[in-house]
Amino acid sequence: MTTLRKIGERDYFPLVASLEETSAAMTGAFDWFGAVPDSVFKGLLPRLPGCVLAPRENHLLAMAFGARLFGAKPVLLIQNSGLGLLGDCLFGLQELYGVGTVMMVSHRGELQWEEPQHLHWGEKTMEMLHVLGTEILDFQLHGTAVFAMAAEQAFERNRIVTIVAHRGNLDETI
Repeated sequence: MTTLRKIGERDYFPLVASLEETSAAMTGAFDWFGAVPDSVFKGLLPRLPGCVLAPRENHLLAMAFGARLFGAKPVLLIQNSGLGLLGDCLFGLQELYGVGTVMMVSHRGELQWEEPQHLHWGEKTMEMLHVLGTEILDFQLHGTAVFAMAAEQAFERNRIVTIVAHRGNLDETI
């Protein structure tokens, strides 16, 4: 059982690493960064060099596919609510051509104070990741070592890897 921490009146999951530690570990494992803007990642995105922003997760995944074909090691920071957009792109590009990639997914909707649409996704996120057939690693369990683990699985074994980040694992107060 995870002990939650309070920020103001709201409960959050434990802080895993500072934004500086997280960005340093990420830049050590990856060299192409893309994101769909999300409040969970708002403090991290400016710390990722050349981070490309996209309006939808499937567009971002297609860009990362192209970057990977040119030798880049991409990581995508996406919202769990965007997982529904990824099936065709994951199966039609990454799986079909055996191209590994890493997605860091904000697991919004696990905490009772979150928006109703997030609560629905909070219940379905892990199930959806299993349906999509990704390797799943938990940032809360592995800390910043998760980035090197994910990169090895994705780029040496050509797997699709998802790192799950829970609300509060990163500093969201910035």
